[in-house]
Amino acid sequence: MKTVPMEYTSVCTNPGKVTKLSYGEKFVLLYTPVKPAEHILYLIHGGGGDQYSFFRPAFLNMVDHMIELGELEPLFIVSPCFYDPDEKDKTPGSSGVAVRKFCKELREQIIPLAEGYIGRSFARRERAISGFSMGGVTTWYAFLQALDLFYWYVPLSGDCWACGEKGGGVHPEETADELIAALKRQGSPDYRIHAITGSKDIAFPNLDGQIQAMLKHKDVFGETLRYEVLENGVHDYETIFRYLYHALPGLFQNQ
Repeated sequence: MKTVPMEYTSVCTNPGKVTKLSYGEKFVLLYTPVKPAEHILYLIHGGGGDQYSFFRPAFLNMVDHMIELGELEPLFIVSPCFYDPDEKDKTPGSSGVAVRKFCKELREQIIPLAEGYIGRSFARRERAISGFSMGGVTTWYAFLQALDLFYWYVPLSGDCWACGEKGGGVHPEETADELIAALKRQGSPDYRIHAITGSKDIAFPNLDGQIQAMLKHKDVFGETLRYEVLENGVHDYETIFRYLYHALPGLFQNQ
């Protein structure tokens, strides 16, 4: 897995624009590239984070350079927050409750807000969802609840909590079964999953256990699941930016 070039940390000559879009007492940040874009990524922060966790210079400059140099097809990126504005308890247990109910907000408020501002509704194959840690948990909940909205799923160092906190590690087989059941319940649509973590990541045991259980179901996940582990990768945003540098160019390809 390549590292992010040092020059990508500097401001690009043609940077995209970040816009704040409000709904009620909450808001999302929307990245708009300088070039016309046909795809959109909903990118979810980790536990304790917010809309700015990803939208910092290290990430936005990287995306600008990738688009400018043709390494990445232009895309819109939406950064929401799954916490309520007055939420003080951001422990894993409380965060787990927040992300479990977040897909309804994503469906009913965030997607219409962002895509309404852009001026077009994106097709399912033009939408991706990704997230780090609790954002990865959110990504799996989107798979469980919103396969009609997204084709591309990129969970980063976060397992599925369908069977409870850290369910991917504690109940890997049952978690795989829940994901299969969600597919059947939602009409077994086609999709793509690209899961990434690090060998020294605190989330590795949970995500790895779940993925290994999923891979036993080759008839379901054999052609649709890609899984990568970065040797010595840890649980921080700098490492996650590297995962996204690696994964983003593959989104919306090979459909």
